[in-house]
Amino acid sequence: MGIDETLLLLRAENKIPDTFRFYSFFPSCVSIGYFQSIRSSIDLDYCNRNNIDHVRRITGGGNVFHDSCGEITYSVVMSEKNAPENILESFEYLYQGIIKGLKKHNIQAEFKPLNDLFLNSKKLSGSAQTRKFGVILQHGTLMYNSNIELMEKVLKISDKKIEIKKRVTTLFNEGHNLDKHELIKSLKEGFEEIYGKSEEENLSREELILAKKLSDEKYETKEWNNKR
Repeated sequence: MGIDETLLLLRAENKIPDTFRFYSFFPSCVSIGYFQSIRSSIDLDYCNRNNIDHVRRITGGGNVFHDSCGEITYSVVMSEKNAPENILESFEYLYQGIIKGLKKHNIQAEFKPLNDLFLNSKKLSGSAQTRKFGVILQHGTLMYNSNIELMEKVLKISDKKIEIKKRVTTLFNEGHNLDKHELIKSLKEGFEEIYGKSEEENLSREELILAKKLSDEKYETKEWNNKR
C-alpha cells in the first residue's frame, strides 16, 4: 500500500509517468476499504491464528481477501487528464487492460458497474479508486485460483448478501488453469494495447524510501488500520 501511494504522490509531482504494476500479498492479507469498520467486516481472531495480515487502503470500496497463492493485484496510477472524468466511465476504461489480457486466453470477462469484472455471471475481480492532486489511483484484484472457502472464513459478510461461493469465482473454477507468470505477461500486453507501449523499471531509491516511510508511519500502525 505504501508503494501505491508513493506512485500516486510522485505522479502528482510529474516525477514519474502514468504507471501500472502487478503484485501479490505475502502472507495472504485482507485489504480494508478506507471507510470500512475493521471489526465488523473481518474475523481478526481467525486471521491472527492463520497468519493472514490486514491493512487499510486509501481507496474506498469493500474489504478484499488477497490470497497469496491465488490472486494477482494490479494498480494503475494515472493523471486525471488521461482518463474519463466520470467515475463510472473511468472504472470501465481502466479495466480494459485486464479485459484485453484475459481475451488472449479466450476468457470473455465483462465489466459491471460500479467496479467489478464478471465471468459467467460471477464476480472475478473488484477494484477501488481514489483521486488526489489530479491523479487517479485504481487498484484491484484478479482471482485466478483464490481459496473461496478461506475467503468466507476471513470476511464477515452481511446477512443481505448470499454466501460468497455463489457469487464469486476464479479463473480455475471456470476451467482456466493458468500459470501466474503467464497470466501477468498477458495482462501486461493487454495494458499496453490500451495505454501504449510501456517500459519496465524497478522501483527507484526515492520510491523505496518514501514507500518505507509511509509503511512505518501509516500502513503498519494500529492508529491507521483501526481508525474505524
